Amino acid sequence: MEITPEDTNELENLLTIATDQIPRYFNLINSAKQDWQIKDINEFVFGMVFEKYIHDSGQYLSNKIIDNNQPNTIESKMESYNAGIDVFTNKVPEIKRTIQEASL
Repeated sequence: MEITPEDTNELENLLTIATDQIPRYFNLINSAKQDWQIKDINEFVFGMVFEKYIHDSGQYLSNKIIDNNQPNTIESKMESYNAGIDVFTNKVPEIKRTIQEASL
C-alpha cells in the first residue's frame, strides 16, 4: 500500500489529536483518587498517547485499504502499520516534551 503525502498529513493530524489528550490523561489519573502504583506517570501517559494514536491510525489505514479496493493482506497491513509507526517515531521527542510540560 502506497502512503501518500496526504496520508502522512492525516496520520500527523491523528497524532496531534492523541497528543492534545495529554492534559486529559493527567486529569483522569489524578482525579481517580486510587492507588495506581504507577512507577513513572510520564511513561504511563506516553503509553496512553501511543495507544490512542495506534488505534486511530490503524483504523484510518484499514479504511484506506478497503476504500481503495486493495488486497487486505498481512503484508499490506504491516506496511501500513510501519508507516504509522514511522510518523509516531519522528514525533517522540516532541510528545515527551509535551508530557513533561503537562506534568509540571
